[in-house]
Amino acid sequence: MDFVETQSRATPEVAADLAALGELFERKLYHELTAALRTFVQSPAARARGQLLLDLEAKFLAKVEGKLNQLKYAMILGDVVCGAVDADTISAQQGIEQLKKAVEDKRGRLGAEPSLYLEMEAALLALRGADSDALEQVKKALEEAKPTMDGLTGTTDTAVFRKYYAAASDYRKLVGPPEAFYRAALSLLSYASADDMPLDKRRVLATDVALAALSGEGVYNFGEVLATPILEALTDTPNAWLGELLRIFALGDVDAFNDCLGRNKDEYLKQPALRAKAPFVKEKIALLAFMNLVFETPAHERAIPFSAIATRARLDLDHVEWLAMRAMALGLVKGVIDEVA
Repeated sequence: MDFVETQSRATPEVAADLAALGELFERKLYHELTAALRTFVQSPAARARGQLLLDLEAKFLAKVEGKLNQLKYAMILGDVVCGAVDADTISAQQGIEQLKKAVEDKRGRLGAEPSLYLEMEAALLALRGADSDALEQVKKALEEAKPTMDGLTGTTDTAVFRKYYAAASDYRKLVGPPEAFYRAALSLLSYASADDMPLDKRRVLATDVALAALSGEGVYNFGEVLATPILEALTDTPNAWLGELLRIFALGDVDAFNDCLGRNKDEYLKQPALRAKAPFVKEKIALLAFMNLVFETPAHERAIPFSAIATRARLDLDHVEWLAMRAMALGLVKGVIDEVA
């Protein structure tokens, strides 16, 4: 192909890769070509050359896109555009416009999943600017995509789910509330392997998830996040104490909570999410202490005296009734209070 020959001369560093793509095209081995294209556009050598990626899309990919699996094509196009943006060859807004135009022009051929994938890729680019207009556009895109997401069943490729929840979690990280980010991030982790993320991205996500779990209202089940490997990214980092704190919350151990805070007071106060909600965080550990006491008590012995709750939650006796009523109001436990006894 002319493109392969011309580009090979211009960029000898990738000439062998381009020649391999040209050979697969000539032999009409489109399945193999799809895999080779995805590998090439994700390679550091290609991503360092934004114009090469754009030329590849216009002069090569455009000739074969109809022969490819359309979701794979969408993934390749997304990598091409994002690579060109990262290389500063085009602006994020230009990238968004290119992705949206592809969806508008080719939606009929692409189908629901590839179109949604490209729309979410555009949303992720929009979040890089994060101005009010961009946030509103992303909110609208996520809301419009939700019915399609809910209707996806039996799909074997999780790429669309990963892209949707990546956009949703990035959006919620910016606008809140913490519990909405927490749910979106856990959904992302259920479809995306943490091991496939760069280490720096894993550490940022682990920190954000931990902070959201600790400060998020309505987040009292820590088993889900502890079951993912994401918190391992905090090991041997200044934020390792966050992983320790999550495990302490899961146990409802007030003494361990106070000890951890005592050892990491400065780091704790550096986190705006925790500093601003310090009273709520203390309330949460007391509630979790009460929850764990209830669950650890045999079913036939669950007439629990206030004194036992006070001891477990490290509260004054006159604060226990409020704690019990709060736990029942939140649906964390079920029960009645014997006012007479």
